[in-house]
Amino acid sequence: MVRTSKPNQDPGEKKSLSGAVALITGGSRGIGRAIARQLAILGASVAICGRDIAALEEAALDVAKLGVPVHSQVADIAKSGDIADFVAKTETELGPITILVNNAGIGLFGPAHEKTEADWDRVLTTNLKSVFLVSRAVAPSMIRRGSGDIINISSLAAESIARPSGASSGSPAAWRKISASTAFASAWFAREASPRNSRRAAQRTPLRRCLRRTSLTPWKPSLRKAREAS
Repeated sequence: MVRTSKPNQDPGEKKSLSGAVALITGGSRGIGRAIARQLAILGASVAICGRDIAALEEAALDVAKLGVPVHSQVADIAKSGDIADFVAKTETELGPITILVNNAGIGLFGPAHEKTEADWDRVLTTNLKSVFLVSRAVAPSMIRRGSGDIINISSLAAESIARPSGASSGSPAAWRKISASTAFASAWFAREASPRNSRRAAQRTPLRRCLRRTSLTPWKPSLRKAREAS
């Protein structure tokens, strides 16, 4: 299923991310859907993917109501072929991708010795391999243009262990190293490809406001207060 919704926006209205194209993995629900909505509110065109057709259609219609172009597509981010097709169709429908949010992820909790090899592979493929695959598909065009933002959504499990989680804790910790390595490599090659753009200032996108209570984030009052104080 591929769906593209056309905008219903006042052409005279200028927003901070007008002209930007944001691709969000796992954008059909939870934090991913909240991020897609916030980017749309800021004026960006939005592309989302997921595997649940009903949830994906609902999210696409919800984001489209905010007055921006939306492209939604069923895709398995663990498969490079699905990713290549999703990226290509996004750029055809919306234009070059300027913002990538690697959001999709799963949690598998419990003692590691009780998990199977298939469990381990499923978590690391979804949480870790997908970040590599999607970033690899999107980064080259960003490097050629000398601009772009890749945002990897991690987890507090990367810093602290609240309960047995095995691969679910290891994968976000690995994300951080991949993020740092990808940022360094992209900056290096962008400098080689376009020296004039090598000193471009990083933009701060106000996504924190969208990390409110969603269907997948059961906030506790104490956690909310800690988040708001940070």
